[in-house]
This record gives sequence, structure tokens and C-alpha cells, in this order.
Amino acid sequence: MSDVFVGRQPIYNRHLGIFAYELLFHADAAASNSTVSADDATSQTIINTFIEIGLENIVGNSHACINLTRSFLLHEDKLLIPNKQVILEVLEDIPVTDELIVAMRQLHQQGFTFTLDDYIYNPAHAVLLEMASIIKINISALSQAEVHEHVKQLRPYNKKLLADKVETLDDYDFCMELGFDYFQGYFLSRPRIIRGASLPQNKVAIMKILALLQNQDADIDDINQLISADATISYKILKLMNSAFFSFDTKIDSVKQALLLMGRQKLSSWASMSALSQLDDRPAEMLHIAMTRAKMCELLARQARLQPVENYFTAGLFSALDILMGQPLDSLLKPLPVSDDLRLAIIDRKGVIGYALDCTLAYQTSDWKNVKFLNLSIAEISSCHLQAIKWTLAIMKMM
Repeated sequence: MSDVFVGRQPIYNRHLGIFAYELLFHADAAASNSTVSADDATSQTIINTFIEIGLENIVGNSHACINLTRSFLLHEDKLLIPNKQVILEVLEDIPVTDELIVAMRQLHQQGFTFTLDDYIYNPAHAVLLEMASIIKINISALSQAEVHEHVKQLRPYNKKLLADKVETLDDYDFCMELGFDYFQGYFLSRPRIIRGASLPQNKVAIMKILALLQNQDADIDDINQLISADATISYKILKLMNSAFFSFDTKIDSVKQALLLMGRQKLSSWASMSALSQLDDRPAEMLHIAMTRAKMCELLARQARLQPVENYFTAGLFSALDILMGQPLDSLLKPLPVSDDLRLAIIDRKGVIGYALDCTLAYQTSDWKNVKFLNLSIAEISSCHLQAIKWTLAIMKMM
């Protein structure tokens, strides 16, 4: 069997918290002899999720949505997974037959939850609508008028409605107004730029912190004074340094001690992340996206034996400044004293750091054909992604 990518796409609730992740898979598009069937891909995804990796390491406490083929639905002996945290997606191209309805009823009685994927309203499917808990509508395949009509037709069934392919914040606003319960797509990964507007004071303060942390001429005393002067950042740094995550032999009771133990460059990366975590007007998932992006870039560098890995982390983190600040990335980077290599990597995706960032963004958006970095295998890149997710989940809990 060819390599199988296993990714995840977030599904948000109306408060932009995470409700679930859809587990995504795709055979290696680069392999000329790629012949992985949908059944094999589903099987491999289930094995990777529940046996190799562990569900909690992919979705944390959220739900996992798994696309099922007709074969998996009709033969429940193949579906050896727990019903807790799992939502089964019935794909739109599966014929609605008596056999399918009987199989779904059996799984429903076992406690499984169903989503009807990319559903087009059909009153003849009333029995499916009765068993499903969530109805997913692909808003990119319909006009706004058609989406509105679908919502109107489905409301009497009293089911949760999920808007799929929500790619921009304008799409999200439209679906919010229609009363959708859940939203799926990459709209939080794309900024809503407010041109001509100045940054709020709290964001200006954070940008000043980032500028000093990136200033190579600033000495350790400058960094120490900056972090120590901000009670929230210094508290988060010391909390992390004294956690089991680092397991230092001695207690860290000052920022200066942390600087001496970790080094200026590494601690600056942590301090930058802590500063950005103070953006309480942004959904938590935006910081989650930024942190996962930063860590995956760093892990790709480690796997390829490239140095300094902190530059890769910084590139990943700063590449998300536009979604966190709502301003164009080039204007945000302009006052920051980042190196030319970093600037070219973040803005133009140039150089090896830019290639690592490209690979990371491709994996985050399931753009499988562009998931590649130097001579790393697909398995190595996938491992970096999963490690980054696990790392981010652990750090978010502590922060």
C-alpha cells in the first residue's frame, strides 16, 4: 500500500470553539503507482487513529469525524471502533438503499452518531434525516439563495446544520446569520484584513515586545527586563519552565535564570508565543493554528538536520501574524528586526525556511500534492505534523 496522508480539518461551533475534527486522508499523489482504494484509505485511517497514534493525540477531547465507505457501513464487523467521540460521515455518493438503511439503524442502536455529508435536500430521504444528528451542506456548491432554501427545508427536522467549505470570514458571517450550528473550512487560517485601521493599543504593545525579542543587538539584560516587566508573560514562562514538560533538575524562579538555562534565542521563541497568547479578542484556535505551524516548521528542520531550528519556529509563528492581528503580513513584519532570510521565507516562501513553511501550510490545509520538503519521506513529514499537534495540545493546556 502507498503512503496515506492523515490530516484533520477543524469543525467549529458558533463561538468558534472546536467541536470536532474531520480526519482526512489521501493516497500519495506523488506515487505513480498509487492505487489505494477508498476502503483501504478508510481502513488505514482507522488503524492510524486508534492503534498507531491514539485518538486523544489527534483530536484531544473533541470529536472525530470519519468518512465511511458503503462497505464499512454495510459490514459493521469492519467498524471495530468505539462510539465515544466518533461521528460517522455518510458520504453523498453512497446510494440510499434498504440495505444501507438497515445497516445505519443497527449502528445507530449501538450509539453511533451520523452526519450526512454534502447533503442535497430530498424528502425521499426522510428516514436518513431521522437517524442523522448533523446535516452538512457544501456552501461552495450552491448559490446563497440555494443555501438559504436548504436551511429553510431542513429546519423542521430539528437537526444540527454544518456549513462546509467555509473559506472566508465573509462566508462564516453569512452562515452565522442563517443560523448554522457548526462551520468547517479554513476561514480562520485566512486573515480578514482591515486596511487603513491602526492596531489597537494591546496589539501595538505586543508588536513592540516581538520587535525587541527579535533584535539581535538587545542583550540578555534587555530581554530579562522586558519579560519581567510583563506579569502575564513572565508568569507563563516560569509556569512552563517549572512544568513536567521541561523537567529541569532545579526550580526556575526568575526570568534571568530561564534565560541562562535555555539561551536567549530559544527563550525569545517561547516569550513571543506567550505574548501572542494574550490576544483575547481572537479565537483560541487561531493561536492553536499558529503554534502548530511554528512547531511543525521546527520539527521539519530537526528531521532534515538544519540549524538553527529556532528560525524555523519563528517563521511558522510569524507567518500567522496576519490572522492574529488583522493587518497585512508585510506591514506587520516591516518594523520587526527579522533577518532578510526570515522575511523572504515568511512573505515570499523563499529559501529552505520558506520551503518548510510551504510544506507545513500544505499539510494544514490538506493540499497533499504540495506536502514535500527536501528529501524527507511522507512518513517523516506526517510524523512532524502529528508531533506538532500533540505538542500544541500539551502547551495550550498549560497556558
